[in-house]
Amino acid sequence: MSRYRNKLVYDASTGEVRDDRKFMSMMEDFWLPRREGGRGTEITTLPGGQNLGELADIEYFQKKLYRALGVPESRIANDGGFNLGRSSEILRDEVKFSKFVGRLRKRFAAMFNDMLRTQLILKNIVTPEDWEIMEDHIQYDFLYDNQFAELKESELMEGRLNILSLVEPYIGKYYSQDYIRRRVLRQTDGEIVEIDEQIEQEIQDGIIPDPSVPVDPETGQPMEGDPMGMGEVPQEPDLAAAAASVDAQLQKDTKKAEI
Repeated sequence: MSRYRNKLVYDASTGEVRDDRKFMSMMEDFWLPRREGGRGTEITTLPGGQNLGELADIEYFQKKLYRALGVPESRIANDGGFNLGRSSEILRDEVKFSKFVGRLRKRFAAMFNDMLRTQLILKNIVTPEDWEIMEDHIQYDFLYDNQFAELKESELMEGRLNILSLVEPYIGKYYSQDYIRRRVLRQTDGEIVEIDEQIEQEIQDGIIPDPSVPVDPETGQPMEGDPMGMGEVPQEPDLAAAAASVDAQLQKDTKKAEI
């Protein structure tokens, strides 16, 4: 509560009450009586320069401001550093903040489209009908946290490959190749066609070996000619033709014996 020296003054000449009060100066000394107790008036001198380093109130409003803006509190903390580890170690506030920034970028993209439309139409570069056609083909590429996205993608791929190694013995027995590619590796129809074409082209170019050609386990090179090194593989004889030739020979020998 403020204390004042003088009171209000009534000016008889003008008939108005003039505020002649003045604030007390902090450099002056004032004697204040104290009725209760047997002691007299006591003057306490406060030490100077106290509590100047405590900014709890300012930090409180600062946290409120950053929280209203959607900025994670971990970014403004002085005692902790930023740890970019696995995606499972990323704080939930960071994920929420990235989504918040994404929503803001979408709003700015709509604003940019409106500004671009106004500029092009006023400059007579395009007509409103032309803008309706080309609006769907305009997009804005913003910079994202590529490192976090790469970490997340690599962990997802690692998990899928681990599942693939577990179900690989059951391919052809309980699971088909198409099922594994669609449900485990999460490949779309376009990706399946594109990957198959790339594999076929790389086989033709000799980049990767043909899986139908056996590979030498020692050298790792495809084996040409006789893969087993056993020469020409004997064909199974025709039993009916062999039996007919044996019968014919037997008849000849019988005739010769009769003669």
